Parts: sequence; C-alpha cells; structure tokens
Amino acid sequence: MRITHLSDTYLPLLGGIEAQVSRLALQQAAAGHDVEVITTTPAAPGAHGVSTAVEKGVTVHRIAARVPGGWPVHPRSTAHVTARLREAIARGERPDVVHLHMGVLAPTAQAALRPVTRLGLPAVLTVHSVWGGAWRVFAATDAVLRWSRWPVRWSAVSELTAAPLRRILASDEAGRGDVAILPNGLDLDAWRVPRTERGARPEGSAVHVVSAARFAPRKRMLPLLTAAADAAARLPDGALFVTLAGDGPERAATRRFVVERGLRDVVSLPGRLTATELKRLYARADVFAAPAVAEAFGLAALEAQAAGLTVVTRSGSGVAERVVDGATGLVVPDDDALASAFVRLATDPALLDDLLERAATPPSGMTWPEVLTATERAYEEAAALTAAGRG
Repeated sequence: MRITHLSDTYLPLLGGIEAQVSRLALQQAAAGHDVEVITTTPAAPGAHGVSTAVEKGVTVHRIAARVPGGWPVHPRSTAHVTARLREAIARGERPDVVHLHMGVLAPTAQAALRPVTRLGLPAVLTVHSVWGGAWRVFAATDAVLRWSRWPVRWSAVSELTAAPLRRILASDEAGRGDVAILPNGLDLDAWRVPRTERGARPEGSAVHVVSAARFAPRKRMLPLLTAAADAAARLPDGALFVTLAGDGPERAATRRFVVERGLRDVVSLPGRLTATELKRLYARADVFAAPAVAEAFGLAALEAQAAGLTVVTRSGSGVAERVVDGATGLVVPDDDALASAFVRLATDPALLDDLLERAATPPSGMTWPEVLTATERAYEEAAALTAAGRG
C-alpha cells in the first residue's frame, strides 16, 4: 500500500502529533508499506527550502520556509502538496490513501484536504488535539465550505477529541458523521519493567508519585506540584515522594516553588529524561499523575500504564478514558481532589496494592498490531467513500 501522511508538525519537533505520526509511519514501513510523510517542519532549526530524504525507511518530504518565530508553516505549502501528489499520480505511483493529521492550528493539512479529495484520493483525517472553543470556528467554516460533506474518513485519537467533530458532522444526512477512534500506538512490551519494591529504592519507603510532561501551562505541572505540596503537608515525613520529569518554560518557576516551600526532600526535578531513563524511573514508582485537563490522549501516561503504574488523572481528559476509577487508578474532579488522592494512596496501602495489581494489565487496543489494524480499516473505508463519490 502507498501511504502519504500529511502533517504540519513532524520530527525533530517533539510533541504528541510528531511522536504519533513518526511512529505510525515507521510501523507501517516495517510492515512492508511504501510510506511518505509531507511536512512543513524543517529538518533542523533555520533550514528552509524543499527537500526529500529517506529517514529510517520513510520518505520525508519537507517544505520549509523562513518564518518569524520558527513556526512550521509555509505560505505556498498547499500548492507544493498538490503538485507532489499530481507528480506521483503521473508517475504511476498514486497514493492508496492520504492520511492528514490535524491539531487546532494545522494550515497545511486543513488547506490541502479539499485538493486531496478533488484529486480522487482516499483521505483520512485524524484530530490529535483538544479543540476547546475553537470547534465553533470549524463549525462556522463548515457552514460556508460544507467540508463535513467531503468524502473523508474522519477520525480522532480519543473520544475527547472526537466529540466536537461529531457535533459538527451530526447533521450529515448521508451518514458520514461517524468518527473512528485511532489511538496512539505503543510497544507495550518494551515498557514493561521489573518493579522495585518500596524500601529498596533510593527514595526510601515513600509512595512514589511521578509525572513526565513539558513544563508548560497546558500540561499543568505547577498545579500538580501544588497538589503534591498540599498532600505532603498532610502526611508524615517520608510518606510521599514526587518526581516530575520534563523541561519547558515553567521549569524555573517550578524550581523556585520547591525551594520556597521547602520541598527539596520531597520533590525531584531531573529534567527531560530519555525513554530508558523513564523506564528506570517507573521501575521504582507507584503512581503516575496526569493533571492536564486538555490532554487529547496522554502518551506519557500510556507508557507509565504499560510499565505497571496506577494513574491519578483529572476527569474529562483523554487519559481518564483509559482509567477505571477505583480499579486501575483514580479519576478526580479538581486539584483539591488530586491532593486528597495522593494522601489516600499514601495512607491506604491495601488500596494502592490493589490498584497496582490491576494496573499490571495495560489498556487494550493500544498495541501497534491493534492500532495498525484499526488504521488500515479506516483506509479501506476512505477508499470506499471515494469510490462511492465517483459512482
């Protein structure tokens, strides 16, 4: 199968969309498909122009411009995308599917969707981000462009991200309003780690709460730290230890908070960790905290779940969709309840042990074979929509 992925953001940028698109492309290439990625992300900061390179078996076509702030946008990206697809068709290398990846702001993917369908190419569009109030903007554009009627297989990475799209598509009389769920994939076995019991850890016998995220407002690491500090104040010394891995614009403020609140013996801030370092951290941890509300999927939380950690998360997030409250983790309504959840886990060892025992079986549907099967099913459905449009 010839697969073309179209994503404004891609490696070397680091984020949920970038990780998922690159990993999906690599998995598809390893399965024997001919895979191409078209992106407006340069290969290195400051790079510009049109380039093509094979990266780990995936052909990556970059359309990069010099833009203030280094944003991965190009003023003529749609023309480049359309020209490249036309050239492929003329060479007899017509893509079997074009898979477009969309956040809230994805000008290339959004603008290229109509040209892709007009070329008669099967199209799958996946929403990777929480739209929030922006869904009204998309609804307004649909009222003018009627994009919800185009022959596209709509999909999203979670029920949370699918909900606003379903709201817009609901009035489609032709029955094209269904949104497939194509979750992020993970090699779950690669994240299974031998558990180090409390007492044999450098952190001592404390209940060890960890999180890994970018230190940015949307990820809510500062509110998480505040909740952890409140919990520690309600517990005996040595009952709770917290490690927050990651880097970003709020890390300096986080370090100041730790110093000002006298939390140096309670909180560790190791910075951004590699996958191997995260696995070592998870081997000696109990709880993964996912405080973000606008979390579309939560790949870091899935990695921790695969490692056998129980999860504490805010309700209404993409992570909460994978947590059974009181069985595989705790789902809380607000930050005060987040602090109380840490206290509860630190003072009720039977509850924590029960949650950890059940968390030893990670969520289903997230392994790469399962994700690839679901994705290929969406591709087949996109091809059927295109064929029906031709008829």
